Amino acid sequence: MKVLITGGMGVIGAETSRKFVREGQRPVVYARHYDGRLVGDIADKIDFESGDILDMPRLLDTIKRHKVTHIVHAAAFVGAVSTANPAQSIQVNVMGTVNVLEAARVFDIKRVVYTSAKGIYGPVLGDYGPPHYKPMPEDMPKNPQRIYDSAKLMSERTVLYYANNFGLDTAILRFATTYGPGKTARHGKMGVTSQIVEAPFNGEPFHHPYGAEAKDDFIYNKDSALGIYLATTADRVPSRVYNIGSGEGLTLNDIAAAVRKQIPKADIKIGPGDNFLGMPYPPHGVYDVSRARKELGFKPEYDVDKAIADYVASLERMRAQNY
Repeated sequence: MKVLITGGMGVIGAETSRKFVREGQRPVVYARHYDGRLVGDIADKIDFESGDILDMPRLLDTIKRHKVTHIVHAAAFVGAVSTANPAQSIQVNVMGTVNVLEAARVFDIKRVVYTSAKGIYGPVLGDYGPPHYKPMPEDMPKNPQRIYDSAKLMSERTVLYYANNFGLDTAILRFATTYGPGKTARHGKMGVTSQIVEAPFNGEPFHHPYGAEAKDDFIYNKDSALGIYLATTADRVPSRVYNIGSGEGLTLNDIAAAVRKQIPKADIKIGPGDNFLGMPYPPHGVYDVSRARKELGFKPEYDVDKAIADYVASLERMRAQNY
């Protein structure tokens, strides 16, 4: 097995690269620029290839030279930059996915795992939203509001088209609200869950004006990586589309309590309300992860206390490496 991870130095891609290394693999990490902040500790255990997913010749050459058998497609144009540049967002997030799928078809890749997002569901309404938080299944209606989420849904449809019409083996993973090292820097204000850890770690207060009552499904990036690894290596992925989350609803105050166990002097205050992201629609909900549990054997390994402890240890490692 030889896996290519596009975006393998991103916040989820880096943990995915690390997971494959821990499992005895030497992944090929494909990214536009080398950035050692999140992969410095495994730099000698990966094969880095500089390239853009829009550069089809480069992508094909990389797959051929490394004899790639599996692809994890985690590269994406994210955050406020995506929102401000819809044309480029569509180009990278949709056409980049098409390039990956075409390359996979040319080289008869054994499986492509596509990383999608909770935002494809759009507003979380009715019993799925507050105060009931009924678990959200994969087949609930899709109504994405942001250009990023719309591009993710279009890419999902394209991935399924290649599966249904060209026989390409694919899996789609829709992540719950992710958190882990690097998200604050790369996802801006959408990285609230990471700011609540990183601000106190850096000796700064974290005061958020709203959202204390909101329950959401939070998944630590190492559990996201576990889901990717399982989807890549499973014998079969019969349903093709899977929610990857904790399956539990937590609040920011729950996360704050875990942070205080690691950083007792953490200055964290969160105001009232049901929407800590400040979105123009209700975005929070709890995943039904029974399909991933049954078909992939997925079971999160990090509850909130273990995740925050690992998060702080990772930040300390990165500081020691001068990243």
